Amino acid sequence: MNSTSSVTQSICKVWPTADWADVHVAVAISGGCDSMALLRALLQIKAEIGGEGKIFALHVNHQLRGADSEQDAQWCQQQCDSLGVPLTILRGTAADRAEQDGDGIEAAARTERYELITTATEQAGARYLAIAHTQNDQVETIMFRLLRGSGLRGIAGIPRSRPLTPSVTLVRPLLDCTRDDLESYLASLTQSYRSDESNTERRFARNRVRHDLLPKLREDFNQNVDGALLRLATQADEVQCYLEVQAQVLLDRCDLQLSLPTANPWELSLDLVPLRSSPSVIACEALRLAWRLGELPEQSMTYGKWQQLTQLAEPQSGSLILNLPGAMRASVSSGRLTLQWEPTPGRSC
Repeated sequence: MNSTSSVTQSICKVWPTADWADVHVAVAISGGCDSMALLRALLQIKAEIGGEGKIFALHVNHQLRGADSEQDAQWCQQQCDSLGVPLTILRGTAADRAEQDGDGIEAAARTERYELITTATEQAGARYLAIAHTQNDQVETIMFRLLRGSGLRGIAGIPRSRPLTPSVTLVRPLLDCTRDDLESYLASLTQSYRSDESNTERRFARNRVRHDLLPKLREDFNQNVDGALLRLATQADEVQCYLEVQAQVLLDRCDLQLSLPTANPWELSLDLVPLRSSPSVIACEALRLAWRLGELPEQSMTYGKWQQLTQLAEPQSGSLILNLPGAMRASVSSGRLTLQWEPTPGRSC
């Protein structure tokens, strides 16, 4: 590239332009520093590399902050108009969803946001959905998950990419960039951005980690605590990847059988003999893989629940039936572990 910055260089390093030059890319923007830097950087790169693909933006108005939410949406529209970028504004009702599902506002907004932008990305025919998570977000996520008692999968942090649907892949090109990097980049472009006051509210645990805990750790314990957490995440990710490879080998030996969509209830079963002869940590990962093959939701499956399911498959297990979240029933009979659940409308197996 002819005119480069540390931000554009970082993006090109982790997300080669050959991967996306000729396909459409959707960029989720809030109007904040991180997402505006991502949008501007991708536009800069695109202007230099060319290609058949187009870039467009998505903004979700959760309607949580009254007039401020509406002003954010209007501001994003004005910025995208000036940049010549098509913008789709999506409206959500996170507060109603939180009340209905019993989740906190943060969790409800996140779930709603991903649903809305994934659908919009598919409808626009885009291959990638770019999200502006930064190195700071990665550090905060790792610390937050450590405090919650997450295992290897959790402390491995935010993945650089993951499939959302068969046709859409989520990418996070800014995970090696700090917020300082992005602020400097936007300043060089004289690009303004919006500030969300809710990001400083201490009632949210994530904000307390960001504004209270991490600064205290940097000041009193280790000024490079960020680097220490990032190294821990890298090691956890490497171990997790190895476990998943071994788990797939194990699952291939388990004679997995999945019912047809016409069955009621739907059913997934597998042979217990290979599971029982394997280390429990590998057996647990194999069960996770089987769970995903059934397209079953994992959000409510805590570490404890996975351990219960793994123990059910062991010869010394006292119980032969286990009820799990989502009206899931696990049982053992004739040397096989069977999962049964009622299909939800609109879901495919």
